[in-house]
Amino acid sequence: MKSTPRFLSRLLPFVAALGLLAAGCASQPKARSYGLRIELDPDDPDFASTSIQVDIIGANEVADLPKWQNYSVTSYWIPGDLMRRGAVKATLEFGLGKSPVLTFDSSDPLWNRWISTGALHLVILADLPGITGDQPGNADPRRLILPLDRRKWPRGVSTIDIRIQASGIKLLTPIKQR
Repeated sequence: MKSTPRFLSRLLPFVAALGLLAAGCASQPKARSYGLRIELDPDDPDFASTSIQVDIIGANEVADLPKWQNYSVTSYWIPGDLMRRGAVKATLEFGLGKSPVLTFDSSDPLWNRWISTGALHLVILADLPGITGDQPGNADPRRLILPLDRRKWPRGVSTIDIRIQASGIKLLTPIKQR
């Protein structure tokens, strides 16, 4: 009987350390790949015939996100822009004769590249005609920055729905509120 308390006294620090380790891991953001469904505004038939490019970029918090939050969207869409040329991105193209709904699959190999570099955010940039005046982050209607941390989205969300409107990019899938 005396060996039981000694065994427990040796086991207790190990169990406590394991608990702290598990708690630390649980608090770390964990990115996951999502399917994207991007549609042109169905309520604006004239907009459906407009030629629009949308770029999707994975961004890590340290090296990428600060640049993408503040980079001029106007400059980004100028032909030959170095930031656009150097971005690891997917490009979707809308226009006359093309589908008004495009998808980017969660199994696309780009997800592996983005997540392997620590990407915790997705930057979506749209070349929208008529919108000028660069603003930082999501204040620019041509830019949408989304979290990839699975804890930020409701359970069961595997596809994020986005609408491209003449006035800017709109997120249709709600993010968790805390």
